[in-house]
Order: sequence, then structure tokens, then C-alpha cells
Amino acid sequence: MFHLGLLAAMPEELGEITKNLGNLKSKKYGDLEIFTGEWTNYLNYKILISVAWSGWGKVSAARATTRLISNIINDLKINLIIFTGVAGAVDLRLKQWDIVISEAVIQHDFDARPLFKRFVIPSLNKEKIYPKKYLIDNFYSILNENINQDKYKTFGSVYKGIIATGDVFISDKEKLKKLSLEIPKLLAVEMEGASFAQVAYQEKIDWIIIRVISDSADDSAPDEFNSFLMKYKSKSWDLIQLFLNSKNFSNQIK
Repeated sequence: MFHLGLLAAMPEELGEITKNLGNLKSKKYGDLEIFTGEWTNYLNYKILISVAWSGWGKVSAARATTRLISNIINDLKINLIIFTGVAGAVDLRLKQWDIVISEAVIQHDFDARPLFKRFVIPSLNKEKIYPKKYLIDNFYSILNENINQDKYKTFGSVYKGIIATGDVFISDKEKLKKLSLEIPKLLAVEMEGASFAQVAYQEKIDWIIIRVISDSADDSAPDEFNSFLMKYKSKSWDLIQLFLNSKNFSNQIK
């Protein structure tokens, strides 16, 4: 059986997922709880899903990723781990409800100069971490092919590109502009993805990040974020189901 790991910073970012899993069980590690249950897609393939909510920030995301990867159920290790949730737009093309798939992630607040170039993670000797291309292509094609269906019409356009992570909620236009100049082709910012990706990469687990734009990461970001989150809660699980119900995914887990 295929074992999928799902992570988000907040419960709203995966909505009603636990209510849709059969034979649900949970394990607690301090204040972190991991839920595991079974889900069957429309092609009648059964999937084991382990899900957790990390909390905000890079340390919380790294901790939750490590725990989730270690969640081996009946000798079934995690085959793929997805981090999902909301993000702030950097690229001016992006609008609320647009979807961003990570082609690469970078920690925008990591700076080990003069020993290393800015953004370079010493343990990896690289500034960007890349998911496997087939995952990027699969998610991008699945979303583009289905996003116009009535069930998903709330969502906007689908993009793939660079997502930047840092332990700061950016709501200042000048900081955003400076960051976009420092990281060419940057699409969005958030607070967990790159640390999650580093753990998955070093543990040799396939990973991908899917973010939905909640705000413009400017002065209006706090109000937009809170309002959007309440609306997104009812739609977030739909986005994951779209991938799990696809023929591409079913072929992958045969």
C-alpha cells in the first residue's frame, strides 16, 4: 500500500481531512499529533495517509517532518510527503486563490557569509533545494487539466516556480521588493517549506510543496490572511483529493 505523508502549518490548511479517513489512529509526540488512516480513491486504490500540523516556522516544520517520516505503519514507510497550505504573493501576476507548485525552495533568511555565499545551506552546499521533476510535472499537469471543473472553480491559475521560506511574516512592500530583487523568479513567500524540504531531501524522501496564495504579502496581508484562511478551510482537502484521484497518481501506486 502507498503511504502518503501530508503536512501543513495549521489545521485550516488541510480542512476536513481526518473526517474522510477510515480506521483513523493517532500518535502523540509531546504537543505534536500525527493521524493515520486509510482513504480509497475513485479507481478503488487504497492509500495510507499520515497527516500532521506542524505549527508556524522553520523549526516547527523541521520537527514535524522528521516525526512524520518516522511514522512507519505496519512496516510501511512514507513514500511521498507533501507540504501544503497558504503563502504570500511576491510575483505581481499572482492573485488570491492562485496555486503555486515548488520548482525550488530557498531559505531567504539564511546567511552564513563570509564563510558561504548568502542563502547557501552549509550542510548541503547549495542555496536551492529541488523536488523531483516528475512530481512537479505531474502536479502541474493534473491541476491544469482539472482546475476549471465546477468543484475547483474557486481556485485560480496554476504556477510553478521558486518559493522562499523565512521565520518572518512579511507585510512590508519594501522588504518584499528587496527580496524579489535578491531572488530572481521568486513567486511566493511562506514560513515552513524550505526547512521541510531540507529534511525530506536529506532523508531521501520524495517531496513537493503546493501553496495557495492568501495575500499580497504587503500592508494588507494580516487582514487578507485571516479572512482567506476561513474560506480556504472548506476547499483545502479538495486540492489534495484532486491529485489522489488522478490517473497519474493511481499509476504511480499500482
